[in-house]
Amino acid sequence: MEGAMAHLTRRSIIVAVASLCAADSVNALLTAPSWPQLAARLPTSGAPLPELVDSVLVDAPKPGAADRNGEDRGGGKLVLLRERNGWCPYSERVWLALELKGLEYTTLLIDNMGERRPAWYGGSTPQVAWPDGSRQGESLDLMRELDARYPETRPLWDPPSSSGKSMAQEVAEMVGAFKGTFPSDARPSSRAAFLFGSSGTPLSRKTFEATLDATEALLGRHPSGPFFVGEEISAADMAWAPFLE
Repeated sequence: MEGAMAHLTRRSIIVAVASLCAADSVNALLTAPSWPQLAARLPTSGAPLPELVDSVLVDAPKPGAADRNGEDRGGGKLVLLRERNGWCPYSERVWLALELKGLEYTTLLIDNMGERRPAWYGGSTPQVAWPDGSRQGESLDLMRELDARYPETRPLWDPPSSSGKSMAQEVAEMVGAFKGTFPSDARPSSRAAFLFGSSGTPLSRKTFEATLDATEALLGRHPSGPFFVGEEISAADMAWAPFLE
């Protein structure tokens, strides 16, 4: 009888705890912000969504060139030409930079496999077509050019600091440290970059852990905040983030 009573007591406690947990979960759901409320908190929520053009699905003229009707298609606009499947971490670097700066731009998706590229497109991704009609590549060069062309926006290479001192050297060091930290034989992809080699075979656990340890050590050099140079997000975070997803 005592055993049965003890069993019932334990069961009652379990049921009571489960009920409380369920009630807490319900209350959390009732008080949790909605998706629109969460979206409104995003830094870029006030900017219009960029126009998106998939060059595989539509006939996409060269940015700045006139279409067959003589209408200007992209001249005077800022256009990001990026890989269409989301596999290119270098394209993602520039996309993150554009979003952080809150700039209005158009995205033109390019087939990196090469078979369905526009005839006018050459080179790798990403590229940016500037409003003056020029076009430029290389992700880090593009992030520097964004700072140079749009000085009124949030700086990437010399973000503000609470101490008031320039952070340019620290940012450059963190960006430069990527090349020495990222395994030389790793696949340059935003999908599990540190897990697979260029041939598609898995990297050793030792290499994977050593890479993460080195990355943690770099982050630990500026403990005042969650970013690579402390409190402020910078070009260093743009350079690293696509490879750490």
